This record gives sequence, C-alpha cells and structure tokens, in this order.
Amino acid sequence: MFALFAAAEGHTERAFLLLIATMIIDSTDGIMARFVRVREVLPHFDGAMLDNVIDVLTFVWVPAFIMWKEDLLPHPLWIAVPILAALYAYGQSEMKTADAFFLGFPSYWNIIALYLFWLQPVSWVAVTLVVIPALLTFVPTRYLYASKNRILWKTTWSLGGVWLLLVTYLLWQDRPALTLIWLSLYYPVYYMLASFYIDFIVRRTVIPDPDI
Repeated sequence: MFALFAAAEGHTERAFLLLIATMIIDSTDGIMARFVRVREVLPHFDGAMLDNVIDVLTFVWVPAFIMWKEDLLPHPLWIAVPILAALYAYGQSEMKTADAFFLGFPSYWNIIALYLFWLQPVSWVAVTLVVIPALLTFVPTRYLYASKNRILWKTTWSLGGVWLLLVTYLLWQDRPALTLIWLSLYYPVYYMLASFYIDFIVRRTVIPDPDI
C-alpha cells in the first residue's frame, strides 16, 4: 500500500524500492511459514490464498498504476494487457504446479514496469514488452520457483541476491547509469532462459500416458 501511495505522489523510485522489499518478503515468507509449521498450527488458515491476494496487489495493480502514472505505454488501454493476463494467471487452479513450478509467465509485472520506467523505450518496444509476457501467461511453460523448488536454487538465489542489491543501488541514484541498468538485465534473462531449459528437460523426461 505504501508503494501505491508513493507512486500516486510521484515518488516512483521510492515505490519501486518498496516493491523490492515486498519481493524479499514474498521470497522468504513461505520458507518461514513452513519452518514454523503454520499449516499444522492453523489448519483452517490458507496462507497460499492470502499470498495470492497480496501478490495481485504487489505484482499487478501497483505496477499497472505506475505504468499509467508515468505514461510508460502509448495509450492507457494497453494496461489492460498485463491486467487480463494476470487475472488469467491467478485464476488457474495449477498456477503453482504439483512439482513446484509456476505455470505460465508468473506475473512479474513489477520488473517489467521497472525497466519500462528506466529505459523509456519507443512506443512499439514498450508495447512488445507487455504483450510478449502476457502471451507467455497463456503458454503452460514451467518457470522457476526458487523458494519451493531446489532445481538451480543456489544459482537462482545467488544471482537474484546480487540483482536485488544492484537494482536497489540504482533506485537510490538520481541519475542511474544506463550501463548498469542494461547490465542488471542479466537476471531477468537468466531466469527466463533457465525456466525454458528446465521446462524442456521436464517435458523430455515425463513418461507419456499410454491412454492418450
């Protein structure tokens, strides 16, 4: 909510810093909940449902508001693209698969909004940067879920930690270096490529159902 307030007041860098804080919480709250066995202590409390409610605000509505507030897309109607994609993503019963992956693009619209804000690309590039992830939402591809799945988890956590530090440093700068901004893209690129690779490997190793 404070990220939304900051964005509404025009303090966009502060809003993104607060969204970074929520990413850190989101990456660790499940681990802590499993450690203290919340499901056993509060069997009638659905932490996963609460997590989704908070994630929609953090990863969808606040970034969408920033896209509108900062005129990051050529027309406000383009904001419907990430919103509709995210509604589909969170409406899936298997948004998080049984083997601990995200299914379809996991609605990281805060990251897309961040790079749109930093890079200020021309209109067609900005539209492309929201349309492609939106389309990938509807493609049932597995994406890394480092806080639950141990596949590449050390690499993902290590690269992600460095990325968070770099992004935080850049958001504190009045005029962040464009070279460092481009360099920081290493992690989103790694995440996407690693996810596609793991999905390819999983599909190759799954034994097909003989009845299909």
